Amino acid sequence: MIAKYVCNFKNGRVALTFFTMSLFMLQSCSTIYLGSSNQQYFDEINQPNELGEVVNIWEDGARTDDSKNQFEWWYFDAELEDGSLVVAYFYKVHFLKDQFFIGFNYTSPKGEDFFQLKYFNRSDVFFEKDSCNVQMKNNLFRGNLSKYEIKLDPKNFDNFGFDLYLESSVKPYRPQDGIIRAGDDYFAWLAAVPNGKVSGSITVDGKTKNIEGTGYHDHNWGNTPLQKLFKSWTWFRGQAGPYTVILSELNAVNSRGGFDIPILYVADEKQVYVNKFGNSELLTMKNSLIKDFYPKRNEPQFSNFSIVSVDNFSVQISGNQVIDNIEIFDRMSLPMPFNLFKPIINLAFKGSNIDPFYTRFASTFKLQLRDGQVFDGTGVMEIMDLQ
Repeated sequence: MIAKYVCNFKNGRVALTFFTMSLFMLQSCSTIYLGSSNQQYFDEINQPNELGEVVNIWEDGARTDDSKNQFEWWYFDAELEDGSLVVAYFYKVHFLKDQFFIGFNYTSPKGEDFFQLKYFNRSDVFFEKDSCNVQMKNNLFRGNLSKYEIKLDPKNFDNFGFDLYLESSVKPYRPQDGIIRAGDDYFAWLAAVPNGKVSGSITVDGKTKNIEGTGYHDHNWGNTPLQKLFKSWTWFRGQAGPYTVILSELNAVNSRGGFDIPILYVADEKQVYVNKFGNSELLTMKNSLIKDFYPKRNEPQFSNFSIVSVDNFSVQISGNQVIDNIEIFDRMSLPMPFNLFKPIINLAFKGSNIDPFYTRFASTFKLQLRDGQVFDGTGVMEIMDLQ
């Protein structure tokens, strides 16, 4: 395959140079992608915890200053009354170069999937620090922890778009300060709207209709590529009776200690019942090996996930239906001129057994409260395998 792309170059010296580079990448991709094996460990006992329980509006504003290796995104998903699913994320990243883009997935009531990624110039984007106000041309993500407007312009996305409003029904959530740090490197997470009501309009193939449903919004940022912190994670959000559940397990790479970092949040419209973080308060279990979705060399992943707190709240999740399964290198775009060489870069990484996957499940779950009451619910579970 490398020879095919070499022959397509007119300049033989350039071809030989890039061919040599690709062979070098086969040997060094692990170091390039995963970083040095000599890294500072996570210490979950000593994580930032200064902001207090009340989340402030500025926390959903821009939290990065565009320094090298920083990244940030604002995420929204909704399950609409017609059975369709919408996922949208507004990104800014500062790795090889500054990049600003919006990605979205739409799953129709019939189960048909549509995905698109749109890049924007720096002159087309705006980020506010005092509150969530993200603009990329006529596309908008704006709100104040209570109410949000998320807009995709159909002119930018091949006659697909929406103008949706998200009104939160539970308090915003973060584990401690929301920042999980290993030395100077960190990843941060704020669930600004753990659960809310969605209304507005959606445009599909140029046809617009009013719609309602339920939705979720979170905000992530950090200062180092995620695969240099975590080898994988499991994340879930769902509703059972009046209760909203959010949980995750972050699986640290061996160079950061190799252990798992569990997180659990349970709330209703009146109060928060569980806000726990770390192995001293939470126990996780996995079973039901996922088969036929990954290459044989891929790390084992499991579709059933359970978590129990020290005060006897428990959640048992069954991932029943795969609604998205992505080989990340195949979907991702690279900045020019690197994108011209994407096939060779992909081959080099695969040759080093690095094959990140993202899988998303429609799930059912059981929530058991401290007093023994059990509630059945539905939700979405994602598994991110970064290696």
